[in-house]
Amino acid sequence: MSKVPGVVKDTSLSLGEIRDRNSSSIISSVLDIKRRDDDKRRVDDKRRIDASENWPKELECLYLAGDNEEPSGKRRRLDDGTIAIGSSELLRRRHIAPLLDVKGSRDYVAVSYTWEASKEEGEIGGEKMGSYLIEPRKTGGSALPSNVRDTVWKRVLNYAEHVRCKNIWIDRECIDQENETDKEAAIQSMHLVYGQSKWPIALLTRTIKTVQELDLFAKLVLDEIDPEDEPVLLNLLDHITSDLWWTRAWTFQEDYRASVRMMLLIPHRRNLEDLKQATTDAYGRHVLGDLEGEICINSADFREMVTTFCLSYRKRLEDTSVCDRILRTAPKYNVLLKDESPLLGTNSVSRSMSPRILSDIISRGIQVESDRLAIMANCCGYSTRLNTKLLKHHGSSLSLSILALYLLNGEIIANNPSRPSQGTLDNNITEYLSKQSLDNFRSPTDTALTFIKSCRFIDPRITEDGTWTRGHLWRLGKVIRCEPMRSKKFRTMNPLAEFADGLQYRKYGGCYTELAACLIMWMETGPFAVSRKRSPRPWEWREWMADEVQEALMDGKALRLGHLIHPESGREGTAPRAIFVGSSDEDWEDETEESFAFTSARPATPNTLEIHKHVSLEVDVEWPESEGRPPHAPPKMYTKRWLNGLCFYEGCPRQSVLFPWPPELTE
Repeated sequence: MSKVPGVVKDTSLSLGEIRDRNSSSIISSVLDIKRRDDDKRRVDDKRRIDASENWPKELECLYLAGDNEEPSGKRRRLDDGTIAIGSSELLRRRHIAPLLDVKGSRDYVAVSYTWEASKEEGEIGGEKMGSYLIEPRKTGGSALPSNVRDTVWKRVLNYAEHVRCKNIWIDRECIDQENETDKEAAIQSMHLVYGQSKWPIALLTRTIKTVQELDLFAKLVLDEIDPEDEPVLLNLLDHITSDLWWTRAWTFQEDYRASVRMMLLIPHRRNLEDLKQATTDAYGRHVLGDLEGEICINSADFREMVTTFCLSYRKRLEDTSVCDRILRTAPKYNVLLKDESPLLGTNSVSRSMSPRILSDIISRGIQVESDRLAIMANCCGYSTRLNTKLLKHHGSSLSLSILALYLLNGEIIANNPSRPSQGTLDNNITEYLSKQSLDNFRSPTDTALTFIKSCRFIDPRITEDGTWTRGHLWRLGKVIRCEPMRSKKFRTMNPLAEFADGLQYRKYGGCYTELAACLIMWMETGPFAVSRKRSPRPWEWREWMADEVQEALMDGKALRLGHLIHPESGREGTAPRAIFVGSSDEDWEDETEESFAFTSARPATPNTLEIHKHVSLEVDVEWPESEGRPPHAPPKMYTKRWLNGLCFYEGCPRQSVLFPWPPELTE
């Protein structure tokens, strides 16, 4: 049997080098991957996706057998039925349903660890196995020694007992490693296992050895670091984040998808137990946990502390290499990706975290390169997947497969020819996506990265010409500039209601009765109402946009009315039905300059792995020529910037549009 080539890891190569290897444009090569995937998906991939969706519905877990349960042939019992000293512990199997919203369905410990023993474990004999037996899947079979190290089981069971949780999920034993279909389904569903667990834990092995290290750790948690502590603390964080666990792509995914529930377990020397237990905050709470032998700290909290410290301390260092390495290893994205926004005058996030996630996954170790694609899809919330078996069979480029995955899931890249591309073919894939992805998002919520994660095209379809998608197109018309409502001492009306009143009674130079009626009706039935009826419309999206309009009215920012362009006739409505928000009071100084906006919003389908999707862009538009054009030729959209707006498009279907590729991808 010939060896399968496998996916080629070429992520260190520039896109230009990859193009030259393939003797075709980047987009042509991406479309080749898509075409092969489409052909295979018609039969085989449907079965694979069904398996990955059904796999976590019946999740296999392990639990420690009691003394009164049936012994295995390898466990010795005394005459009174108790287990003989020195006998192996038995772990039995049971199934739970973590996706069901019932009591206890998520009550399991999901273990994140490295399959290979770390150097620290090796020094203390931590590679030993055999003290724990696993019940076989086949009825009547004998229990076999676990393939998981004894030291891992000891720590896991110690934690499970501490939190009073009986069920344990650990990949090496709870996935049938001999069943390729089961393994592939598990790979595609791993985000659900850790995302649904009430008790996800990560087993680190770098040990806290001294009183000084324990004291520094406590100071970090309590935010009591003195300047003289900073160099030593940096060394300690370098030590902890050099743990083998931080270097693996799978454990990155497990930490990311467990989100704010992931608990890091960091071992410490026995002689530090009393000091750890005595270390409390002003409310008497244990700062470093109260689990014997372990420091327990929430992973998201730890990464936020580390990122904040390193970003601050790095400014005072000549050699920033250690800080930079730590920030690559243990980042908290909502801290790391903040930028000082001159538009908002405050710290904000204006870029997608997807390119950074892809980069972090690529930089970590993994045995099977194609598994990175499943991890990327799981972390980024991609519902469209690629058939990794097919990619391995054809020896596909990892870089081009990443780009295909990125585009097939509607990620937005800048494509305006009047604005020079930031990314070039001299960049590798992660550099290109970081530079070329839209970088001027304006989140209307405090959870900016979550909002931006949903800023994706609806039903994207990639072709030689670009990305086809659907939504509503608006011509931007009247600019409204008004005094900041915040400066008014007395106000009896809600700012939106006051604005609607002004639209209706010609305060802004015209009578905009239809828009005022839409705004008033929405306020009466939407989230501003005292009690609102449930609606299939994406209320949350409109609520955010209404908040943006309201804030703009309070701050005196420029607003611009939008006229909906009908998809069939190409004609615009005479009455505006949208309100778009400028970045300042000086926006759109030349009101006569033609400008357009493209919007789309669709909530996720209930009980699926989809995420909400929304787009609101100011665009340049290239209209198809009336003579000689292909039937149903769409208008071409070129991105200018993100543009928040409150839109009322009921009764008008979405229209197809085309976002052409940046020129370098078609060369």
